[in-house]
Amino acid sequence: MAAVLDAMAPYVKKMIMDMAEEEVSMLLGVSSEILKLEGNLDNLKAFLADAERKRITDETVQRWVMKLKNVMYEATDILDLCNLEADKPMGSKGGILEDKVPSCFQSWLLCLRNPMFAHEIGSQIKELNHRLDGIHKEAKKFNFIDLGSYPEQRMPTNARQTSQKMTSEFDESSIVGEKIEMETRELAQLLITNRNHNIKVVSIVGTGGMGKTTLAQKIFNDTTSIFDDTTVQEHFKVKIWLSITQHFDEVVLLRTAIEHAGGVHGGAQDKTLLTRTLIDTLSKGRFFLVLDDLWSDEAWSQVLSVPIKKASQKQAGNWVLITTRLENLAQQMGASFYQHHVSPLNEEDAWSLLNKQLPPSPSEVGGIDHLKDVGMKIINKCGGLPLAIKVMGGLLSTRHQSEGDWKAVLNHRAWSVVGLPKELDNGIFLSYEDLSPQLKQCFLYCSLFPKGTSIWRTSVIPMWISEGFIQPEDKSTTHDDRLEELATDYYQELIKRNLIEPTESISVTGSACTMHDVVRSFAEFMAREESLVIQDDQTAGGSSQSLVRRLSIRSTKSVPEWNTLQKQKTVRTLIINCRINIKPGDSLRSLSTLRVLFISDADCDRLVDSLCQLRHLRFLHLGNTDISRLPDNIGRMKFLQHIVVLGSRNLESLPRSIIELVHLRTLDISYSNVNSAVPKGFGGLKNLRTLYGFPVHMVRDEDGYRCSLEEIGALPLLRDLSLRGLENVSTSSLAKEARIRDKEHLVYLELNWSSSRSMGTRDDEIIKTQEQQQVAEEVLEELCPPSCVYHMVIRGYFGCRLPYWMEVPATAVFRSLSYLMMDNLSCCTQLPTGLCQLPSLKLLQITDAPVVKSVGLKFQAFSSSTSASASAAAFPFLVSLCLEGLCEWEEWEWELEQQGVDLTAGGMAMPALERLQIRNCNLRCLPLGLTNSKRYALRQVELHRLPNLISVEKLHSVVVLDVFDCPELKRISGLSRLQKMRIVNCPNLEALEGVPVLNSFELEDATMEKLPSYLGGINPRHLKLACSSKSRYKEAESDYNKHLELNPGSASVEKELSQLLQAQNSLQSAYGQFDSGDFSKVVEYINKIVLVFSPGCLKAKLLKAKALLALKDYSSVISETGFILKEDEDNLDALLLRGHAYYYLADHDVASRHYQKGLRLDPEHSELKKAYFGLKNLLKKTKSVEDNAAKGKLRVSVEDYKTALAMDPDHTTAYNVHLYLELCKTLVRLGRSKEEISSCTEALSIDSELVDALTQVTCLPGITQIINVKFRMQTQHF
Repeated sequence: MAAVLDAMAPYVKKMIMDMAEEEVSMLLGVSSEILKLEGNLDNLKAFLADAERKRITDETVQRWVMKLKNVMYEATDILDLCNLEADKPMGSKGGILEDKVPSCFQSWLLCLRNPMFAHEIGSQIKELNHRLDGIHKEAKKFNFIDLGSYPEQRMPTNARQTSQKMTSEFDESSIVGEKIEMETRELAQLLITNRNHNIKVVSIVGTGGMGKTTLAQKIFNDTTSIFDDTTVQEHFKVKIWLSITQHFDEVVLLRTAIEHAGGVHGGAQDKTLLTRTLIDTLSKGRFFLVLDDLWSDEAWSQVLSVPIKKASQKQAGNWVLITTRLENLAQQMGASFYQHHVSPLNEEDAWSLLNKQLPPSPSEVGGIDHLKDVGMKIINKCGGLPLAIKVMGGLLSTRHQSEGDWKAVLNHRAWSVVGLPKELDNGIFLSYEDLSPQLKQCFLYCSLFPKGTSIWRTSVIPMWISEGFIQPEDKSTTHDDRLEELATDYYQELIKRNLIEPTESISVTGSACTMHDVVRSFAEFMAREESLVIQDDQTAGGSSQSLVRRLSIRSTKSVPEWNTLQKQKTVRTLIINCRINIKPGDSLRSLSTLRVLFISDADCDRLVDSLCQLRHLRFLHLGNTDISRLPDNIGRMKFLQHIVVLGSRNLESLPRSIIELVHLRTLDISYSNVNSAVPKGFGGLKNLRTLYGFPVHMVRDEDGYRCSLEEIGALPLLRDLSLRGLENVSTSSLAKEARIRDKEHLVYLELNWSSSRSMGTRDDEIIKTQEQQQVAEEVLEELCPPSCVYHMVIRGYFGCRLPYWMEVPATAVFRSLSYLMMDNLSCCTQLPTGLCQLPSLKLLQITDAPVVKSVGLKFQAFSSSTSASASAAAFPFLVSLCLEGLCEWEEWEWELEQQGVDLTAGGMAMPALERLQIRNCNLRCLPLGLTNSKRYALRQVELHRLPNLISVEKLHSVVVLDVFDCPELKRISGLSRLQKMRIVNCPNLEALEGVPVLNSFELEDATMEKLPSYLGGINPRHLKLACSSKSRYKEAESDYNKHLELNPGSASVEKELSQLLQAQNSLQSAYGQFDSGDFSKVVEYINKIVLVFSPGCLKAKLLKAKALLALKDYSSVISETGFILKEDEDNLDALLLRGHAYYYLADHDVASRHYQKGLRLDPEHSELKKAYFGLKNLLKKTKSVEDNAAKGKLRVSVEDYKTALAMDPDHTTAYNVHLYLELCKTLVRLGRSKEEISSCTEALSIDSELVDALTQVTCLPGITQIINVKFRMQTQHF
């Protein structure tokens, strides 16, 4: 990031003006020099914008600009020091200020008390003024012009209107025209028709911003392009999308691939083990891997090629798709490939894409067609690049839709700028030029976050504020009240302009964004003189920039050394997103100009003592680090505004002096262990806006007990507040002291009680008394939020009823509440009645309310006692409703019609509902209110684990239906628009009717013995059946034939039958191979045929695991049985096999747990009993051996070791190696060399790589014999 000249000068001037208001310059005796500094800045102000523009292509101007910036940077440092000195109390060392001393005497006092400081500061400011005089004179030769007089072209915008763009990573706004549809169909057909076992690569090639990733996403998510009776979504069982950074971590890459493929890596760090796990995971079925934005073949050749190629041999038809700017990259990957070049958009598609970026034009009947001629000329300047067109659309969205405004864009001088690097786009430059100076700084700052990391709103906004980029426009604003709000507007405007791209919804977790590579390249170019992003083997000390102001470090391959940063004495922002080697004696002393320090996921406790040397620091982030404390004198850091220590588990208390940080705006102690000891006087931090993880507790002091909540009451400016430990509040009067309802700026409120679940204990270990429940109810009543609250979370509440402010009519005041989540309401018996009248509520999520028995009419209908119109809709804007864990809920009272309610005129409840999720409830049937024929919005319904549900009927608008684990479900009918349905473990379903447009149907059932008759009434284009009974092939074959009789010519059924017969024959062959001892063939048959065509065949999966165990491929056994237990956690065979695998890997504790779990399910299981007690006896004998050896009973130990080894001679892994080596050591001590050599030889027969270890533990002349034994063993392999 680079500071923008015409934004930096006003910031410096504001610092000067603030000093004048506080009479600081007079106190220091430097008022004349300060005034001259202000005057010099005013003289330069008029042409700073022109200088900023010209520096891009003129190196001499760039050098002049850097001189001026350096002066301004130094000025801010000096002005900070002036404020610090003036702020010192008179009694402190070197201090100058005392409230009782009249200001007219204080400069005189300073001269008496600290004349050296006054003289030094005066000299420094005088020297700055001298340099500014020279810079001003030098400026005349550049003939700068005053751009400040140019009329403002931008139209006032409401950045908050951009939330519709923050919905998903796959941005549909980039999809336009038939061309991309045709390319998608073409490439999808290529992917689907391949039946080769050799891996094939599709390479999508094009310049940056051409739409390579968009096309790849379109193919990856394709559900409509149908070939050979299937789609990309259905053809590939395993689909993986990996965005490859130029500096990637091999372990992270493998683990990410495993996760995306649906596998489990268990946190493993070993590359070999992860590679094997990835092979096993990919072997589950045909796979499709996308490698986005490849710049070299390293990720492929060094990490992915081996597992991909090995897995490809186990089933045919696998593909890898890459997006790249390099023509020959696919060829370098050493696989057969197909290359597709992405070309620029044609004119009509480009116009359509531009249109999508613009807000609707209600005043124009034809939209913006009257501007098409000008628009096409703008598009032509973009060269058909989709990214450039989107960015230009973002710019035009800030203009009036008039020909004059658009022509101003068309004729902008930025189009004619020469000298930009060829890879940089003039359209992006124009969009950058259109930003305000402050917004330019914020945009460039985002380039400090390397590719592969997210730009989180909650992090970057306080960073912007700390760097001084956010300045209130209203000069009368006090306490900088609007800084966070203004910064949020900036963030959302960057999204609106397509300069950063949202990756997930802003609604729930706060948004995260990324930056397109082309935009990032532009930002890095603009910031090249001042910012440095270091990845992997680069070093900060070797930077070519002499005055780096902002530094970001992210290393995935090595651990950088802290001492390499010591040369960066001018750095103002330091971001470290990796481990870093900090040695004893390392400190922050040389980084004294830091404003922003962000360290995450590193061990940095050694730096804590030197934190206070960062006198200019505003932002301190030490999240997920090992820090155990903050410095006791942190209160001396007068400028500190933001402290984030979330996830730092070693931190248990806050220092007493934290209450002296009067400028503190953010404190985040979430997920730390700061559970008490909030200093008294915390409420004096009047500027706090964000407070996360505040611990509520009772404290005893000289006045008796007090509650930490009283400190919250004194914080009037809070915007975001999260409280935990509310179970510690003893009376409602203490909760009242928090004065939550009086906080006029509060938009986010989170209230947490420590429940049994969150405390890691069983439900029956914490029993709340009626008195405790009543206190909880009274406390929540007093924690009523203000009417401005936007997002609210309640967790762990154990009262029997929810507060009255959630009932009618009290909720009417919460007109801004859009997101409400309530979790773990362990004792609530009914849901509140007032939620239905929340006018802005979009998402409602209620989970784990186990004693709610019914949801009544009052939940979704206005009470007649309210003043609302009878025709008003309940939940008028609710889009998503999730009800989960209401274990006693049996009835949902919601009639189709209610007296006096006009359902056709928008009066029905939840008219905007799009997604309904009901899980873990005893609901018998869905309410009639959902079946209204006028309900058009509801598109997706998920019904999971509803044991009493009998029917699903008349959901006329639903397109996607998922029904899982509903054992009593008998009927599904009347879903006239249903296109996609998945039924899992619903064995009693008898009727499936009224689904005329059903396109895709999946049926999974672990107990089904024959195909259900209702399949005869449907004819989906895509049919998938997965059930363990596919091992009962004769019955299944008969069912398929019957289904063909009912639906003659059904291609999907014929295909399933053909695959079924292949699977049947292959499984029989696999059993034969197992009996003959050819275990490799067993695995091959099952992988290549059985599990491809019959993926739900449990017998095949278990047989494969047995074969892998016989092959001693224990990690694969663990992986394979892990998939089985994921579907059926009580499968005894899988528990036994998994236990055996851990046993042979010498992880005896885990093995024992698996055996024990199996025995709890079946205490008489003979194989489990034999395995468990055998392991128990072995461990007992081993412990006895080690005890005897420790006591010096060496001869007894030798015999015990031999006995232990004889107990399981097949345990030829690490455990027996350990026993042999221990025996070897004991024999050395006894001087029995021949036996020692024999013991070592046995160890070598298990692991031939043990010579080094044996050399260390043996001191025999016979060691050469051992080496010779190893040599003979190795030569036998050739």
